[in-house]
Amino acid sequence: MSKTLTQKLLDKEEEIKKNQKELKQLRQQEKAEADKARIRRQTNRGGLLEKLIPHLAELSDSEFESYINKALSPAPPPVISQGGILMERGDENDEE
Repeated sequence: MSKTLTQKLLDKEEEIKKNQKELKQLRQQEKAEADKARIRRQTNRGGLLEKLIPHLAELSDSEFESYINKALSPAPPPVISQGGILMERGDENDEE
């Protein structure tokens, strides 16, 4: 027995809804994977920074941001003293 046109339309609408739900799930999965990769990348790079600049972990968030901004500027980056204090280049000898 062949399906009526109405039944065929209902079947197609149901299939469309199913495909839309699957598409939404795949987009959510893609976003979750991208977020996970971003977090992993940030963690690895942050760890590398702390390894290369040992006293970086002692800085507050605002001091860290200031240090990074200065380090990326054309002027030489500031020096971090043993106590985690930011100093301009040439001031290292003043802490004696």
